[in-house]
Amino acid sequence: MKLHQYESRFKAGEFLAEFIKEEAKVLNSLINQDSNYFFCFAIPNGGISVSEGFCSKFNIKYDILIVRKIKIPFNTEAGFGSVTTDGTILINEPLLNRLGLSEKAVEDSIDLTKQEIQERLKFYNKDVNLEEHYKKNIQNKYIFIFDDGLASGFTMLAAIKMIKKYNPTKIFIAVPTAPSRTVKRIILEVDEIFCPNIRDVMWFAVADAYKNWYDVPEKEVMEILNNSQYYISNI
Repeated sequence: MKLHQYESRFKAGEFLAEFIKEEAKVLNSLINQDSNYFFCFAIPNGGISVSEGFCSKFNIKYDILIVRKIKIPFNTEAGFGSVTTDGTILINEPLLNRLGLSEKAVEDSIDLTKQEIQERLKFYNKDVNLEEHYKKNIQNKYIFIFDDGLASGFTMLAAIKMIKKYNPTKIFIAVPTAPSRTVKRIILEVDEIFCPNIRDVMWFAVADAYKNWYDVPEKEVMEILNNSQYYISNI
């Protein structure tokens, strides 16, 4: 199957909305009846443009959901787990068992990641006490979580774990592209995953699904959020 390439992350979000309109007509009908029963979370940085495009089609509000990897002390490019905005932790236990780290090294790495989360929250001008905010926007609602694509899916699994704490009605994952092995892993944890480009390949790269791929700079993120009609902090 030929890989559909998106013009941009924003266009990918619009494409996801049209994909759902065609492939999930009952869900589309529910959104059209009352979009206030729905809420979206975007994983920065790439997921923000995707969410913006999607929400512009459905008139749904969204917020950011920060996920940071817990770095391996001797290889900080890699991680053995993730921490989310509210401090939810997901550990890759098989990997951690192979690393042979001391309990203190693990705790220090987790604490460092939590500090990074707090710095990100300050950058986005977010209240550090977010529990009531999440209860209000997640409990008894249909939740979409966005990123610009999935690779291993571990970041998304951490996001899902956090959302589940606040008792949503259902959780939907919407991503422009992902490998089939990751989709099979994620679908076990949510109600549905919407992904127009599921690729059954050995070597997978999210960038292949985009005509113009680049790492989204923070300046662009803030410009999107500051001008958004759907980002919760502007409403």
